[in-house]
Amino acid sequence: MFPRRIASRIGVGLGAIALASAPLAASAATATHLPAHTPASCSNQGCNGKDPAATGCSTTFQARTIRTAPIMSHGKQVGWVELRWSPFCGNNWARVISTTGPATLAATATRADHAKTSATGKGTALWTPMIFGRDLCVSATGTINGATATTTCG
Repeated sequence: MFPRRIASRIGVGLGAIALASAPLAASAATATHLPAHTPASCSNQGCNGKDPAATGCSTTFQARTIRTAPIMSHGKQVGWVELRWSPFCGNNWARVISTTGPATLAATATRADHAKTSATGKGTALWTPMIFGRDLCVSATGTINGATATTTCG
């Protein structure tokens, strides 16, 4: 019976160690999976005309797509245009994405007062510089190889 008692005590001791360390392991795993928050380098009017990626406005945890519109060519969707918004930065921008591979792209973000920012290029994704849009109506227009779509105002 002596060997059983030792084995039993060892098993209980190992179980206690495992239970005691479980919260530490769980908190360590949680801490390593927290999203990194990149602070933006501008806000409100100070972001107007700047690149949302370079300023950190597109990578803040609050940046999001608020409107989308499919871009169609000859009855087939070739991509979409997005109206993006960063509440932290107070600005909008347009982003166009091609789903058919590299293409000639254009994007424009237009405010209701007709102020706008635009970008053109080749590739599969393109975005405009930001346009101040806090409490203002802004729409996004995207073009892929000549096919165009515009979002509603957001």
